[in-house]
Amino acid sequence: MRKLGAGIAGGLLAGALVGAVEALVAWLSRAGGAALPPIGWAVLVYGLVGAAAGLGAGVVALVLRTGAFGLALASVTGGLGFVVGRFRIIRDVFLEQAPHGLLPTFVQLGALVGVLALAIAVWRALRDADERRGLLTRPGVVATLVLVVGLGWMLLARAVSSPPPAATTVTGTPPANAPHVLLIVIDTLRADHLSSYGYGAIETPHMDALAADGTRYAHMFAQASWTRPSIATILTGLYPSSHGAMHKADLLPERVETVAEVLARSGYHTAGFPNNINVSPAFGFAQGFAEYHYLAPDLFFYADEAAAELTLYSGLRLVRERFFARYVNVHFYYRPAEYVVERTRAWLDGPSAKRGPFFLYLHFMDPHDPYMVHPFNGVGYARVAMPNPKAELADTLLKTYDGEIAYLDEHIGALVADLKRRGLYDDMLIVVTADHGEEFHEHGGWWHGTTLYDEQIGVPLIVKPPRGGARGRVVDELVTSLDVAPTILRSVGVPPPVAMQGHVLPLDTAPAPARDSVYAEEDFEGNVLQAVRTRTWKLISANAGNPRGLAPEELYDLARDSAETKNLAAERPTEREEMRAALGRATIKAKEHAGSGAQTDVDSATKERLKALGYAE
Repeated sequence: MRKLGAGIAGGLLAGALVGAVEALVAWLSRAGGAALPPIGWAVLVYGLVGAAAGLGAGVVALVLRTGAFGLALASVTGGLGFVVGRFRIIRDVFLEQAPHGLLPTFVQLGALVGVLALAIAVWRALRDADERRGLLTRPGVVATLVLVVGLGWMLLARAVSSPPPAATTVTGTPPANAPHVLLIVIDTLRADHLSSYGYGAIETPHMDALAADGTRYAHMFAQASWTRPSIATILTGLYPSSHGAMHKADLLPERVETVAEVLARSGYHTAGFPNNINVSPAFGFAQGFAEYHYLAPDLFFYADEAAAELTLYSGLRLVRERFFARYVNVHFYYRPAEYVVERTRAWLDGPSAKRGPFFLYLHFMDPHDPYMVHPFNGVGYARVAMPNPKAELADTLLKTYDGEIAYLDEHIGALVADLKRRGLYDDMLIVVTADHGEEFHEHGGWWHGTTLYDEQIGVPLIVKPPRGGARGRVVDELVTSLDVAPTILRSVGVPPPVAMQGHVLPLDTAPAPARDSVYAEEDFEGNVLQAVRTRTWKLISANAGNPRGLAPEELYDLARDSAETKNLAAERPTEREEMRAALGRATIKAKEHAGSGAQTDVDSATKERLKALGYAE
């Protein structure tokens, strides 16, 4: 029993130390996050996992007739530390593009051998610790120490919790007759799943009614297929390469100017209700908002937002949802539409909505996964639980996704009815769009963020103008997420900043600006992609060895193959070269407002990959 206890003590202490170090490192790398690192949660949870591993080490020590404390401390510190370190380096340093080849393999093996050698040295140095019966070899003492540190830190963190981001002060005088502005961003909504866009499986009467009261843009494309870069583009009017929020560890930099900042300087009261951790204040998205109310979910294992960034949280969440979950609670993932509408009504009842013209940003997460069955009954389909579903599940997932859209549309209708009741609707500018779409095995995959096919970047754009604007209009020009911010600004009488890269879309019957092509880019989970799309052709470029298994180049004749099923890159060299030239121009343009010397050149990695494909310098 003494050896087992010493093993538990060693593992508990090792786990707590590894957790504390990762919490500190993660906190130091995240400006604008929590006031204190999540050491309390890390010490307790990592310590608990370490204690379980330490018990196993104690059993091994009994068999080997060696010291259990040293074996547990060394093995848990080495093993858990190696896993955590490798995870963070691949994600935060290599941006999930794990190096391949002999050299990276030898480097990892060398690191593993080094960790093993250090662990053996620690074990040998402490193999007599059990017999000396020091305080740290006693599980009760170590457990008390870990509890005191963990709970004490949690209380301290609560007492000095992060102050809200510095509120933007409303300055300036709003333009004459400035309308209220409502920006609704719907996460993961494909345009081709709204009945106003021709979808027949479900009806979306309330979003259709908004389109009937304004303009529907038939060919709207996002500049990325996952949330952070796409919403950053919506709010800034900049390509992802220019605003810089492309990777999981990226923040929206202070150097960029958001539509909220411009409106606040123009006399607007700005408020936001983000509903996705990727656009929380911790990632810099509160810029320009006098109020930014993050609708945080109820995270698993009593974690907070900072703790949810740790390696062990991701692993435990995956295990729980994949192997043990019997009931899917949407509130552990996001706040559903009815909650968002309820919070919006409360805000409209308060004093903020009565301070003059306001800009209100609402983020609806339905129909993002988990796709929930409605009415809520605990049945849902989450990416973390089924990252690669069987192909025969496509119909089930698609129908559940459609059910989410119908549920969302109902609550959009409730929101619009409330605006009408308050007398706000007629004179309000309302913009409805989405950050990206979703894949249902059309190209052999699922979810989003890993391709730039139309099902992942084709999104809706509906603009309901203030009283007197065009109604029931459908625009066939190519438009993009870049156009949202400058259109909002110009529509309320505020000049858009020169840096914004989108077009201003008219709210009357004037023709929309012509655009020859649209461009999208991605650097997510090891998939580095660029795409350029005209009305008739589309070219997608992908990095070699990408995890999704995409070809280095894919060329599609959209006039004959709108589903992008037949790659013509080898068969149509003339069109391929024309689209290569268009992609090269678009790649340069996307970076023209980037920081750190990237204003006039493509980064070296992209340049080398394009040259390898035959692009001219």
